[in-house]
Amino acid sequence: MRSRTIIVILLLMILPITITSSAQFGSQSWELGWVTNVDGNYEVEMEDDWDISGELVIFIENSRQNELNVNFDLEWDSDIPFIVDGPESGTVAGGENLSFTFTLTEDSTLDIRSFSPSDTYVLTLTADEVVSDQTVSSQDLDAGVKLPKIFNLQPDDIPDQSMHSDTWIEVEILVSNWGNNRDAVTSADVDIRSCPNLKAEGLEQFDNLVVEPTDLNNNVAKGFEVKFVASVSHPDRTCEVTFSVISEGDERVRSTTFDLKVSAAEVVVDDNSGDGGSSDGDGLSENTSNLAWYGFYELLFTLLFAAYISRR
Repeated sequence: MRSRTIIVILLLMILPITITSSAQFGSQSWELGWVTNVDGNYEVEMEDDWDISGELVIFIENSRQNELNVNFDLEWDSDIPFIVDGPESGTVAGGENLSFTFTLTEDSTLDIRSFSPSDTYVLTLTADEVVSDQTVSSQDLDAGVKLPKIFNLQPDDIPDQSMHSDTWIEVEILVSNWGNNRDAVTSADVDIRSCPNLKAEGLEQFDNLVVEPTDLNNNVAKGFEVKFVASVSHPDRTCEVTFSVISEGDERVRSTTFDLKVSAAEVVVDDNSGDGGSSDGDGLSENTSNLAWYGFYELLFTLLFAAYISRR
């Protein structure tokens, strides 16, 4: 009986310690999590001029009654094309759920085009609980960050051209890709204003033409020779030629315009001066010399005949 009493006394002595420890553990709880949806990867926004904007937002929920002080640390797994700006530390009151925002902008010292949208940049964000300048607990989060694909399929500038009617010329037309991802030409078209007798041939060569980002990894513009044919009846005229392509990536139409001067062929007139004839602009000729002599003899004969009659 005495042994059983001793055991009960020992259990009563241990029980308050266990309850107190559990209460202390619960009072120390806090949680770090994402507010921003980072399922898969988070893609920043990027304009055609390569300006980047993005926000990564976290929350800290402090379930304890006393306040929580944390320091933030950000680490990337590789070089990044943007600048991250956000708080270095934060204080969360007891029972509070507080958000913290980290903004992403472009690093203007870098060539943003050289960073592929196919790459993923992994960010590790660590929150360290600090008490008297000492880290007592830590939590961290990971997120994959990506750049969007920018498409800018653009025909190169074409110098003005010239030709004659009833002839043809070939003009080299190149297409550059000023985006950050490979693109292709869905189709190409030529619009010729004021010159219905001028035709373009060979545009089908551009269909499905793949163009890698120009000036990256030694990539260059791609294109073909386009044949322009002027009919024999084409007059003297300057034709406005617009060459356009449709991008497979963003389905936008982009174009370039140049002038093509067509000179009419010279009209060759036969020279009949050797047989006493002359030619007018219609190619018709008449012997003016013979007509003059014929009129002179007719007049002389008439005068002689009149003199003869008067004497009789």
